[in-house]
Amino acid sequence: MSTEYAVGVQTVVFQHRTLEELLSDLAETGIDTIDLWDGHLSADDDEETVAAAEEALEAAGVSVCGCGVVDIEGPEEVREHVAFADRLGASYLAVNYPPDRDDVTEALVAAAEEFGVDVAIHNYSSVHHDDLSTVFSSIDDVRAVLDRYDDPRLGVCVDTGHFLVEDVDPADVIRELGDRIVAVHLKDTSEAEIEDLPGAGRLDLSTLVALLDDHAHLTAPLVIEYELPEDRAVEALREAEANVRAAMR
Repeated sequence: MSTEYAVGVQTVVFQHRTLEELLSDLAETGIDTIDLWDGHLSADDDEETVAAAEEALEAAGVSVCGCGVVDIEGPEEVREHVAFADRLGASYLAVNYPPDRDDVTEALVAAAEEFGVDVAIHNYSSVHHDDLSTVFSSIDDVRAVLDRYDDPRLGVCVDTGHFLVEDVDPADVIRELGDRIVAVHLKDTSEAEIEDLPGAGRLDLSTLVALLDDHAHLTAPLVIEYELPEDRAVEALREAEANVRAAMR
């Protein structure tokens, strides 16, 4: 039997709903942990908005495991985002920035150590970015930075769907980067949808979970993610949750 990981959801799944609405939707599932999309709440929001969101999360019994994905343009932006993740009780902040920006990496490592929050490099693909030189899209992109900055607070958030789009096998990613995996976003790609729910397409969930057991030291939940039509969001989440939990049995 595989490790019984907790299961969470990236709130971008509910990008057409408010934070309060998505919290209500979660009550229809077995999920009570979220990876918080900055479209729902971010470091740029005012104090009143953040405080109200914290109250709503507490009332719903929902915890925040991570925040992001935050697009970082310069080192001066880093600290506020890591501090915000720390305020919400998140164990990690998922980030996106050009792989050659060592100044950003250095700022991330410093802030991560200051606040005790892991920072996780998130990979992307041609689905959202025309110029892949500005994002991490391959194992080599991620490995090069992790090798230059061998810090225990710097790791990777593996987005399985984006790797699949770039014809990178998530199994190879886990074998190669296992000891530096901070978070996993379970996204699939299928003939029906380029960003589908996990288990609907090419992603082999059972193999992935087994490889995490063998190669990683993941303590964060397995986070479900997809971008499907709004009217399918809750139904798809229940299906995805069932797929992920079945893969752990």
